[in-house]
Order: sequence, then structure tokens, then C-alpha cells
Amino acid sequence: MNLYQHLRLSRTNYLIAAVLLAAVMLVFAGGCAKRGHRLSEDGVNVDWARAKELFEHERYYRAQQLLRDITLNYSGSAIIDSAYFYLGRCSFELSDYLVAADEFNRLFTRFPSSELAGDASFYEALSYYELAPHYSLDQEFTKKSFDAFQRFLEDYSGHALSDSAYSYMAATREKLALKEYRAAELYYQVGEYASAILYAKALVANYYDTSQAERAQFLIGRSYYRLKDWRRAHEEFENYLRRFPDGGGFGRATELMQIALERKAQQPEGESNQ
Repeated sequence: MNLYQHLRLSRTNYLIAAVLLAAVMLVFAGGCAKRGHRLSEDGVNVDWARAKELFEHERYYRAQQLLRDITLNYSGSAIIDSAYFYLGRCSFELSDYLVAADEFNRLFTRFPSSELAGDASFYEALSYYELAPHYSLDQEFTKKSFDAFQRFLEDYSGHALSDSAYSYMAATREKLALKEYRAAELYYQVGEYASAILYAKALVANYYDTSQAERAQFLIGRSYYRLKDWRRAHEEFENYLRRFPDGGGFGRATELMQIALERKAQQPEGESNQ
């Protein structure tokens, strides 16, 4: 046998071996796709019990792998909604909040009549809440969290987690209000009093139930005071005293309101404010 024939035979043997190996891998892959390599031979109940045990022992990554196999291989099972819920919980506990939100959404969208649908809706909102960054950064996820909690309360009124949802909604509004207040305060500090008034008034109108509303109302009065618009300064400090009688700026607001009133009285009639 010459060198050419030897090489040709070797190449033929290699191709045959490669084809056989590929066939074996396809058969193996088909078996895995059908059952899942982490699943037992004893059925869904045994696998489900194992997954819950792993979760309860905080072995979230292993539980997540098993639960994903369960959802892929037992899609018609009675426990499938529970499997999706715990799959979302595993992602949540692993701080993979964006994936968790998607998995919780999938549960209450695909299984709206499930007893866990309300819990999943709550945890979707909580996942967005955990994704929300510091108030000074973009607040897209803070807004998504608020909207999701609001949807939860509308769709699952009377749910056991309703009180918690209201608390989280209040926290999201505080964060959004703080972002608005810092913007108004910055304009005040650089002498852009008209812009400070614009932002502060929007805050008072949109976030009237937050702690920032008091600070914004005081800032409005101070801004008009700086503009020497004594009439409006007096009115806004008066609004502050009426709305926030126990506010931290009560004493200072009273003092500035009185000064504004005196200067307004001293101002010649018809003279415009600067």
C-alpha cells in the first residue's frame, strides 16, 4: 500500500468514526431533552420534592437547574405553576432580578387562575424594586416597580401582601420625589429661582403625600423671597404654615412670611418686582 492509499483509508476511517460519534451524541441529546439529566426516574413528584428541599436549604442554583428541567419536561403537570414560582424565587434569591421578574410575569400570564398568580405579581414588582438604583440615577425601574405594585393591588385586591405593596409604593414615591427635590434645590443654589419654583411646584402637585412635599413648599416660598416677589412669597409661606403646621421649617417660614408682608406694604403701589 502506497502513502496515498494509506492516507485515503485513514481519512475514510476518520469520517466513519465522526459519523458514528455524531449519531451517538444525537441519541444521547434526545434522551436528555426528553427527560433532563437532573431528573430522576421516579416521576415529577419525586423531582418536585427534591427541588423544594434544595430551595429550603438555600441551594438556589441547584434548585434552579432542577426546576428548569421540571418546567421543560413536565409542562402538563399539576405542579407546573408552583415550579415556575419557585424558579422565579431562585432567580430572586440569586439577585438575578431581571430574570426573576420575567419568570414571575410568565407565571401569572400563563396561569392566571393559579393560587400563586397573586404572589408572582407581587414578586415581579419587588424584583423591579430591587433593580432600582440610587435616586440620582435613571429611575426607570423605580417607575416600573410602582406600576407593577399598582397593577398587583388592582388585580389581587385583598391579597395578604397588599399592605407590603402599599409600603413599597410609598418608598418608590419617596425616591422619585427626592430626585425632583434635588433638581429644584440645585436650581435654587445656582440662582435659577424661576426653574426652582417650576420643579418644586410639580413635586408638590405630583408627590403631595411624600416627605419631600414639605421641603418643596418651603423652597417655593424661599425662591419667591429671593426674587423679591413679596406678595407671592407671603402666600407660599402661608401655604406652608397651613399645610405643615408641625413642619421643621415652621419658625423660619413664619419669620420670612412676616418680613415679606412688611416689605410688600412698603413697596410703592404699581412697582414691579425684580
